[in-house]
Amino acid sequence: MQKAEYVSLRDMELKALIDAGVFKSKADAINEAVSTLFRVKPEMKLESAIQLYKDNKVTLGRAAEIAGLNRWEFTDILKDRGIKIVIECDSEADMDKRIQKKSLRDF
Repeated sequence: MQKAEYVSLRDMELKALIDAGVFKSKADAINEAVSTLFRVKPEMKLESAIQLYKDNKVTLGRAAEIAGLNRWEFTDILKDRGIKIVIECDSEADMDKRIQKKSLRDF
């Protein structure tokens, strides 16, 4: 006896939209749905940006941009939520090279 496959109404609706040519693929439909979600509930964009930042997927500046905030506003929100802020900077070797170049130019 075959096991019955459960298909949700949402899955059937999504497949119907793809079959009707409204979307080319499930990925296209999901992208449209997420874009609509962010327009209707802009606070979700902030939550997404914070999680991407916490997961080290984006820099602080990029996360602020995703959230539609400036870097300082985004930093304040992270502080309010107790989220560790990582300072982005060059490596020690790169900093030493820049200092050395600047010192040579000053002479």
